Amino acid sequence: MKSPLRILYLEDDPRDAELVQGTLEAGGIDCELARVETQAELVSALQQGCFDLILADYTLPAFDGLSALKIAQEGWPQLPFIFVSGTLDEEVAIEALKIGATDYVFKTRLARIVPSVLRALREAEERVERTSPRRRGSAIPVASGGTSLADSYIGRVKPFGSWVTTRVPM
Repeated sequence: MKSPLRILYLEDDPRDAELVQGTLEAGGIDCELARVETQAELVSALQQGCFDLILADYTLPAFDGLSALKIAQEGWPQLPFIFVSGTLDEEVAIEALKIGATDYVFKTRLARIVPSVLRALREAEERVERTSPRRRGSAIPVASGGTSLADSYIGRVKPFGSWVTTRVPM
């Protein structure tokens, strides 16, 4: 059985993290969220590793999503990065895409998050395939049996309400 999708989520509101996880699980994506709030926590979590995807709020009390995107691109460029924000306007969202974000989802339109995550995983898998035909040493796992990585996360939903919104220790 495939392990759950591991998501690093830069978010200061635990309720928003729970809502996002619930939406993903209701959409059929089995996932575990590790929630961080600061630059130090983000970097520490990334260094500890093994994430499949980064979600990030745009505005936080002590940090911002664009800075997080730049950090992720410098050290972990293979990880898809999706903004999930209530304060990101369309102009800034388009600029974020131009500098490397995979996608953005408005918190008021969370129904878009499942297709956005699946598309981000497919694109990451395609990048790995283009750069390494044998898929050796890939940071993005590829499902066995010819199934795409994104498809392997569908249909393995944990019971609703089993939130995994933990803070990563520093």
